[in-house]
Formats: sequence, C-alpha cells, structure tokens
Amino acid sequence: MSTILAAVDDTPAARAVLATTRAIQDVLNRDAYAVHVGEPSERVAAYAREFGIRLAVVPGDPAREIIAAGEQPEVGLVVLALHGLPSHRAAGHTARLLATELTKPVLVVPPEETVRAAPRKVLFPLDGTRGVSARLRPLIAEYVAAGIEVIGVHVFEPQNVPRFLDGPPDTVIWREEFVATHCADLGVQLETRPGPTVASLLEVAVTEDVDAIALAWHQDLSPEHAHVVREILAAARRPVALIPLPPNHAVTSSPR
Repeated sequence: MSTILAAVDDTPAARAVLATTRAIQDVLNRDAYAVHVGEPSERVAAYAREFGIRLAVVPGDPAREIIAAGEQPEVGLVVLALHGLPSHRAAGHTARLLATELTKPVLVVPPEETVRAAPRKVLFPLDGTRGVSARLRPLIAEYVAAGIEVIGVHVFEPQNVPRFLDGPPDTVIWREEFVATHCADLGVQLETRPGPTVASLLEVAVTEDVDAIALAWHQDLSPEHAHVVREILAAARRPVALIPLPPNHAVTSSPR
C-alpha cells in the first residue's frame, strides 16, 4: 500500500493540502505524512494536528527535499498547493522542479476552493485510439475498488475523429466498442465530446461535479507544450492530478 506525501509550506494553503490529503487517505485507506521544508512553524504544526497527519520538518532547499521525499519507494502520490505552479502566471523555480522532475503522480490543490470531505468522482481524459494508458490502469482500478466513480472522457478533435462517425448512433457504437476493448474490466463510465479539449473537459467536470481531474502528461512546460495542463490548472477550481508518462510514451490525445 503506497503512502501519500503532503508537501506544505508556511502559508494558509497548507491547510487545504492537509485537508485534501486526509480525505484521500480515508477513502483509499493509505498511510500519509507531511513534509515542511524550513523553520518549524506553529501554523503548519496546528494544521497537521487538526487533520491527524504526522509532520516532518526538514532543513534545505524546498524543491530538492520534497523531490527526495517524493521519490521514496513507498510514496505513491504527492499533494501540494496550486500557487506557483503553471496557471495564470509563470511557474516559480520550486514549482517547476516539482512538476517536471517528480516521477510520481502529483495532486495539485487550489487552496482557495472548499475541500470536499471525500472524493466521489474522478475524471480521466482517455485516448480513443491507443486505449487506456498502462500508467493509468492501476490508478483507475484503485479508485474504482475504493468506491470512487471514474468518468473517462474522450474528446474528438478534427484530427482524431474516425472517418465512420457520421452522427450520434455511430458515436454510441464507437463508445461501446472502446469500453469493451480497452476498459470493460475497469468499471469506467466513458463520455465522448467534440473539441476543443479544454472546454469539453471542463464542461464534463462541472456537469458531473467531479472531485478531481487526472491528466497524463510528459512534464514539458515549454511554451509550445502543456497548454491543456496549464489551462485546466487555471480554470478547473478543483484538484488536478498530474500523472507523468514515460519519455517514449506517445499518446495521441493525452495532454502534453
């Protein structure tokens, strides 16, 4: 059973990170602990006591210490606050290192939003041509086993619409065949939407009232990449899980 690591700083955002960590811990039945890099903080310590999460305070460079803690074999998820990550403003040095170097899934929490007591629904964009990524399958299976409803969404952009799709009946047939071929064993509810990708994903997130959005990506924050990740982080108003893909993993419709 993997551990959840909450990366907290000495700001009010630490409370949202710890509250989210505790909610996930309770649903997934995982161990969890928090790391604060810097001087001891009574505020952070009080938040940790409030949510019953053990806290480690360590000296050093925040990015490097959090990466070192997150890369420990037992850690399966790192939870941190949104501020400083790529959203409306440029990513700071610490956040850029965390987002691009951690090999574990990172759950980005918007600290200004209300933390839900327990995650019930998670949205996963799914590639419609290659099936469900091997990196996503164990995560989806774990969520489903914990009673979380997983909603898969495939967005048909002009470049990936199958030639035989002429209307709603064909889309239904495509969706049924996709589920039967790629994810019938996972218990995924698959939705299809026309593009653009960001607008469609956000529409499903709001309509289905999901508790989190999970995005597979290649950890490339250069200007010509990761536009879907940036826009979802800026507008989603709910936690976003960034799931790293291997460098050689080519995915047609996953956010890059």
